Amino acid sequence: MSAKVLRAKSASNEIVKDLRTRATVVTEQRGHPPHLAVLGVGGDPSSQIYLRKKLQACKDVGIECTLESLPDTITEIETLRILKRLGEDATLDGIILELPLPKQLSARTLTDAITTEKDVEGITRKNLGRLYAEKRFDAIEHSDALIPCTAHSIIRLLLETKQTITGKRAVVIGRSNIVGKPTAYLLSSLDATVTLCHSKTVDLEREVRDTDIVVSGAGVPDLIKGAWIKKGAIVLDAGTTVVGRRVVGDVEYDAAAERAGWITPVPGGVGPLTVTFLLYNTILSAERRTKKAFEN
Repeated sequence: MSAKVLRAKSASNEIVKDLRTRATVVTEQRGHPPHLAVLGVGGDPSSQIYLRKKLQACKDVGIECTLESLPDTITEIETLRILKRLGEDATLDGIILELPLPKQLSARTLTDAITTEKDVEGITRKNLGRLYAEKRFDAIEHSDALIPCTAHSIIRLLLETKQTITGKRAVVIGRSNIVGKPTAYLLSSLDATVTLCHSKTVDLEREVRDTDIVVSGAGVPDLIKGAWIKKGAIVLDAGTTVVGRRVVGDVEYDAAAERAGWITPVPGGVGPLTVTFLLYNTILSAERRTKKAFEN
């Protein structure tokens, strides 16, 4: 069999159309557009790809985007001061700290310094706590949490298949707070039975072979062999690694596509929709902040 390819374009276009309207409403209500600040340290190649897409996408929907480029020699104290300033800036609705960071900077310390209401990537401990406090997916969507963008895009693409998720076996490879853990929780909130795998998993092939839904965000090219995929399975590849001049995923794509029922390509699958959900969270934050300002 040949898998149906799940591309971001259709779902993204639908969301973006709605976001343009919502951005216009916010701008008319308060006199300035939704505003996102992006803090970049150094120049990691994979981050630069994502960054260029974000800047263009913001412009396309009516979000003002401010880029602050910092040297890779910056200290943690200096970076914390900048994050504090951005958190106190009343014109800003969202703050992003580009990862990975230089060795002298702690990602955990710095991401947790982002103001919770402006954490549009949904990766601070407070935001994740809000996410994990809810049991059901619909409750999560209507909570005050901002859902991590990659995890949200994976779930949206999964829902695009219109397949029953309840009771299905799902394996998530990778346990980061950005992709693996929140994706596993969201799958559980949709009543899938979830196994979370990682670098210490003893027999990854065994975990994947009989699984209905395979999600990978490990960042290891061809980690998931095509022969492991159950016939008819849904394969969602969120891994991105720059190899030479190409961006490649975690899944051995051609071989996996021969067995899977649905599969995401890299690039063109999860990644573009991740950017869309960043815009979604930024405008959602702007709407909440505008509503709060009027109430006060």
